[in-house]
Amino acid sequence: MDTVRWLATVPNKAALRVTFVFITVSALWIIFSDQAAQAMFGDTFDLSAFQTAKGLFYVGVTGLILFVLVRTLVGRLTERTGEALRAREAAAEAMRQAGMESRALERAKSQFLSSVSHELRTPLNAVIGFADMLCDPSVPQSGERVRDYAGEISQAGHHLLELVESIVACAEAETGHSLAPEPLDLREEVGRVAGQARVRAQHRRTSVENNVPDGLILHADPLALRQILFALLDNAVSHTPEHSHVHIKGEVTRAGEVVVSIVDDGPGLPPEVLAGMGRPFLRAGDPLTASVGGLGLGLYLATLLTMRHGGKLLAERADNGQGTCIRLAFPAAA
Repeated sequence: MDTVRWLATVPNKAALRVTFVFITVSALWIIFSDQAAQAMFGDTFDLSAFQTAKGLFYVGVTGLILFVLVRTLVGRLTERTGEALRAREAAAEAMRQAGMESRALERAKSQFLSSVSHELRTPLNAVIGFADMLCDPSVPQSGERVRDYAGEISQAGHHLLELVESIVACAEAETGHSLAPEPLDLREEVGRVAGQARVRAQHRRTSVENNVPDGLILHADPLALRQILFALLDNAVSHTPEHSHVHIKGEVTRAGEVVVSIVDDGPGLPPEVLAGMGRPFLRAGDPLTASVGGLGLGLYLATLLTMRHGGKLLAERADNGQGTCIRLAFPAAA
């Protein structure tokens, strides 16, 4: 805004300065040069020649002064104009980015509502449907059938609880609840979480291997670390075909960072997921037709909690070109 106001006053200021300098220099030159000429020359011819030389000298000097003034003013004008143009371009770019972010937010919101509606209705419909069948006197109720219905209700209820817990976990991570890092045996923590992931992996005939070496210590919040590992293992198991393999590795870099790698031999994450790592509700394909359920919060939660530990999460194709390798890099202990 200051630059714009300056540019608006430049023409008047420039004209006044040039005019003032020109009048001042001209007046001083005429007065003092005439007095000097009269004192120096008594001959009319010599005086006339001096007046001619004086006039030419005056034209040259004033021309040089005008050149310097105009060049200085034009230089300042060009500089300020450039600043104004760059500021305008920056504002336009910021508006464009804001527009893109707004549209992306709207798409994420629509996808979230669609995903939540679909994912929550599915287990709720199962719970309500089997509960209604249990309450329907016209439906024969044998002990085995009741157990089957109860099992379906329990499975749907646990799935619904997982969805709610994932939303709550993301909300807590976003609000910045305090972490309490402590020394943890990484192999032991991975083994605990891998045991939970193997329950789902068994249905898909997928093996989960804990290849973390003994004695590897990681400073992290226990609950947050388990949430990170479970989210990544669950994602790996869910997105790999049957008879696949998931490996968890750990190492310490020369800089003291603890790196945890989760590698699978599935088809790999789609490019749009790899490019958007860390965004909530990010899923491949249409959530209504996807073969794998979920709200797309697992990778987001893992990224958020890793960053809160001062670390970073990277996803890429595995070294053999098949599957996905997700690396968690935690900073060295202080």
